[in-house]
Amino acid sequence: YTEPIEPHSLGPMDIRCSHCQALHFISEKLSNSGVRNPRFGMCCLQGQVDLPRIQEWPRCKVRNRIYVFDDPRDTKDFKKKIRQYNNTLAFTSAGTNMDNAAIQGSGPASFCIHGALHHLMGALIPPDGLEPSYAQLYIYDPEEATNRRIQRNPQLDGAILLDLHTTLRDIHPYAPLYKQVYEIMRAKPPEEHTDVRMRLHLQLAADGRTYNLPTVEEVAAIVPGDGSEHVKMDRDIIVRLQGGGLRRISNLHPSYLPLHYVLFFPRGEEGWHLEIPLQQRNGNAAHRSKKVTQLLWYAYQLH
Repeated sequence: YTEPIEPHSLGPMDIRCSHCQALHFISEKLSNSGVRNPRFGMCCLQGQVDLPRIQEWPRCKVRNRIYVFDDPRDTKDFKKKIRQYNNTLAFTSAGTNMDNAAIQGSGPASFCIHGALHHLMGALIPPDGLEPSYAQLYIYDPEEATNRRIQRNPQLDGAILLDLHTTLRDIHPYAPLYKQVYEIMRAKPPEEHTDVRMRLHLQLAADGRTYNLPTVEEVAAIVPGDGSEHVKMDRDIIVRLQGGGLRRISNLHPSYLPLHYVLFFPRGEEGWHLEIPLQQRNGNAAHRSKKVTQLLWYAYQLH
């Protein structure tokens, strides 16, 4: 016989942060603040973290397919396969060293890796004998790209994939950018295709919190050499037309997240990067050089 566990209630999570409007339990307030005027630090450091919000999917057919299915079985099936939908639509692949020993046995499914998780990007033309995937598929029209994805993922719904691809093509800034890069490099003589590459360089915007994607004129610049002479890992992506194998995208790059998690970042908003400033409090000069850490960035977005 064991004594029944006495339930504990935190109460409703209905207290809003006065700065970012995140919802909290009252017990999460800072210890030096009162119940009548509670202040919170875990969401935005009392207003010091102020970031653009990640935008939702536009109000169109694809949004309805994802969020308001008439048949709840469709909703359940989509959520069950949402990682597969995201991965087949991503611009980059995920690279890991799998620990297969953890997969053995009859317990819950496990995904165990050794070392770091990193994102990879290949050339825009796949090697001979291989089907296009990831960013390579954004060169094709939506119908052709969907057919190729379904060949690899027959368990997914082709209509949903087509709607997702079409919408991402229209609103994700990297979709037309990669196609434009492909067309520029493809115009080079065939004997140069294995050597040609282009650099996508992000310029820090005036507010210090965001970067500007390259313009048409900036994209048109061909990088001489192997591209490494000009690379700033936290701002640059080197795109190759052919060859070169898989290259890592730096986790410091503002587009590290939106290039892979396209269902979370359908409009290509930037993820965390090194140059996001904390907001000054009462003109305190000591905060001017302080930056938003990864932990603070994720805490703000998840709240």
